Amino acid sequence: MINSRTKILIVDDELISRRILEKIIRDQWKCDLFLADDGSEALKIMLKECPSLVILDMIMPFMNGIQVLQTMRKSAKLSKIHVLAYTAVDDNKIVKQVLKYGVLDYMVKPVDKQAFIVKLTKLFEKIN
Repeated sequence: MINSRTKILIVDDELISRRILEKIIRDQWKCDLFLADDGSEALKIMLKECPSLVILDMIMPFMNGIQVLQTMRKSAKLSKIHVLAYTAVDDNKIVKQVLKYGVLDYMVKPVDKQAFIVKLTKLFEKIN
């Protein structure tokens, strides 16, 4: 269940994508939301805030989603954080690669609002 103590981090280099997800989540639930526009900023926020879920874009400049996942899985503090992979590329090779890092699920942009709400609800049922 998503509640006021739930922390969600949205990581995407595209401002419009971050804002769309932020609006959907804020309209649906009351929770702590954090936004990052690159992988290194995301890791800093994760270390400080320890979110329940990270919605992680896979294709970003400087540090991509796979590199973020690799760093997370090597860290005792970050390795248990749940991740929803999120990308504009619907490619089985990328899906297989991210699933090997233990992501909860994989979502392709652009998101359908209702499908996204259902997916997050189901993910939090698993997490809790």
